Amino acid sequence: MIRSLSSGTAILLFTLVNIITLPTTVKAQDSNVECKKAVANAKSRLRKIPNVLIENTYTKNLNQFYSDFPKERPMKYIFYLTGSTRKGRTVETGIKKVENSKQFMKNISQDIISKCSSIGAVAFTSTIAPTCSIAFGLMRDKKVKLFDIVIVDPNEDTSLKWGQTFCW
Repeated sequence: MIRSLSSGTAILLFTLVNIITLPTTVKAQDSNVECKKAVANAKSRLRKIPNVLIENTYTKNLNQFYSDFPKERPMKYIFYLTGSTRKGRTVETGIKKVENSKQFMKNISQDIISKCSSIGAVAFTSTIAPTCSIAFGLMRDKKVKLFDIVIVDPNEDTSLKWGQTFCW
């Protein structure tokens, strides 16, 4: 075992270790920045739709619902939408516009999934139908696709197959 290194050798070793590890660190930071930009862009696009408010956004572990999800992408990003309030009632037109535009939701989902390395699915749910969601996920063919909606009994333990989302 070497007990001491010359200062030149120590500096060279230190430099090599830093050069080897630097690109990974920078890439991870870039990825995180790109992910945050994709989410911010999605929120901005949703807010531009009249009478759409983002009540909440959050992530959930996909293993809560699926056993066959893409293991390298264990999270689902969720947008919980509501509408503006007029005369004490929620205006639903904006939410319905979002829900009726599958391509709009797919574009948002593709952007988030492509730029957020841990996200395997993106879901949209709302105060209109809080127990239902419209979801898009990364499939085995590396394409983002709309999930099928499955009606489930909330009192039963129902596991979903990848490519399905629930409603009750």
